[in-house]
This record gives sequence, structure tokens and C-alpha cells, in this order.
Amino acid sequence: MKKNKNGFMKKRLWVKISSIALAACITVAGLLAFSPAERVYADNVAVHTTGSSIRMRDSAGLNGKILTVLPKNASLTQTGTEGEWSKVVYNGQTGYIRSDLLAPDAAAASPAPAAVSQETEPAPAATTPAPAVTGGHIICIDPGHQRKGDSTKEPNGPGSTTMKARVTGGTRGGTTGVYEYELNLNVSLKLRDELVRRGYTVYMTRETHDINISNMERAQFATAHGAEISVRIHANGSTNTGVSGALTLTPSAGNPYIPNLAGASQKLSSCVLSSYCAATGMKNQGVQASDTMTGINWCTMPVTILEMGYMTNPADDTNMENADYQAKMVKGIADGIDAYFAS
Repeated sequence: MKKNKNGFMKKRLWVKISSIALAACITVAGLLAFSPAERVYADNVAVHTTGSSIRMRDSAGLNGKILTVLPKNASLTQTGTEGEWSKVVYNGQTGYIRSDLLAPDAAAASPAPAAVSQETEPAPAATTPAPAVTGGHIICIDPGHQRKGDSTKEPNGPGSTTMKARVTGGTRGGTTGVYEYELNLNVSLKLRDELVRRGYTVYMTRETHDINISNMERAQFATAHGAEISVRIHANGSTNTGVSGALTLTPSAGNPYIPNLAGASQKLSSCVLSSYCAATGMKNQGVQASDTMTGINWCTMPVTILEMGYMTNPADDTNMENADYQAKMVKGIADGIDAYFAS
């Protein structure tokens, strides 16, 4: 049957419009599929961390507040993605971890997001970030205190009826104005990097000031990560501004909770203090026994508290904020740890 010219033109026009519409739909669908906006999976995906000291943040991106630091092979549930980050749930807490630091569990129904980078996430406030784990002896560093203290009570030791504040705010530099929790973390991060360079495996109880982790929980963190020793970094204070020097605190043989750790802890304390004072020229105030420290009493491995100097003493305070002097402090502590494991 013969069709008129107008009929063919209308048909061709309709086909062309339909083709354009179809192409547009395909393009939009593609954009939606690869949009960096968060996507929630139909079924939650079981994943685990592929490295140690993985930071879970409250929002996607390195500017997000650190909620917690996870060990290797920590189990999480991935509920979605936002760009290069995965939205996860860990122990009932929701946060974000970079997708390339996660891997699906063997039984996971869906694959984890494709890796976007092989770089490790930089550690907050560290000048030269280093991986937390390289092998060798396992050490837990506990930078004392945190931005805000917590007066909620916890047992002074396993089974103890004596209750103490979970964590206090610490002291402050009388000359520099620097808070102890700031100094402790600054030195601890540098110590971590130095120990990693020496081949140790290092775990940090905190890498941020905005955290709430009690003294008991710090000791339990060290146990959970298989630490062979716990080195707690603190600074001292006194009403007498003339008092200066460094000391270490250690459990005594009569400690009601961990008397079995007294000998090794005293050896660790002596090694660290001797090397620290030799490297810095700080006055050596000796190894002192203490059985009232919650963070000591809950430990299951040799432990020492290094009081690096007096923030109430002008000279100690000023020295401990000097970068060159801090390098000596870090070297001294690391040398003491070397000496402990070598003896």
C-alpha cells in the first residue's frame, strides 16, 4: 500500500524522538549508578578491617571526628557508601571508614566496594605518619588523659570495691600554657613512629583528644591487642615550682591485683627511666611503686608510667615543648624499650 510523504516523515520523527528519550534514560541511570552519594544495600554486608589502627569517623572524609580506633580483622556491618568511604556499624555505633581499608567476610553476600587507594590514612597530628604495625614485639602506648575528664566511677582494680574517676583532665604547663593531654599525645605519636621505624608493632589507646576512654579501658585495650608491655606517657605537676625531673611508676610486689607483674614492670620502668634521663639530661627521680593507679592495676602485662617532667617547673615545661628536646625524649624512651627486650 502506498503511503504519502507526510506519513513517512511523521514516522521517522517519532522514531528519532523515541531514540533520544531512550538514550537519555540510559545516561541518567548510569549517572545514578555511579553517583558518589550514599547508597544503601538491600542486604547489609559483613566486612572486616584489613589493617591495624583503622580510624572510624563520624562523617565521610579525613575531617570527620574520630569515634574509635579499630584493630585488624575487626568485624563490622557495611550499610552503604559515600564516595570513597563506607558507612559501617561497629558494636552498635555508626560511622565511616575508607572503603579500601575494608574487605568482605568470606560469607558476605555482596562484594565490598572496589579499592580506591593503597595509601594508609594519615594519623592525626603526626609529622611523618607511619603504619601502626610492622611486626616484632607488640607495644601499647597510652597517652595519658584526654580533653575532657570523666568523673564517673570505675573499680580501681579487678574485683575492687574502691571506686575512682574513670579519667582525669591532667595538669597544665605553668609557663607554656600547654595542657598535659596535648603534650602526652604529641610525644606519644612521635614515639609510635620511632618504634615502628625500629621494627615494633605499636597500638595507641588514643590518637585524638576528643575521646572518652577510661583508665581501666586503656589497660583492657592493651590486653585485647596482645601487647607485651604497656608504656603510659604522662607529665607531672607540683605546688612547688622548683621541683623538676622525671620518674616512673610501677606496681609493687604487694600490689593486691597484679603482684605477679611487679618484677617485670620494675625492670621496664628502670630501663625506660634510665635511658630517658640519659638522653635528655632530665634529673632522675627514680622508680617509684604505686598500687593505686587504675590503669596499672587492670593491666595483664608489664606496665610503666613515665612522668616525663614537671609542667609546673619553668625549665621542664619549656624543654618539653621544644621540638629538638622532644626528639631526645622520644629517643630515650625508645632506647629504654630496646634495653628491656634485649635484657
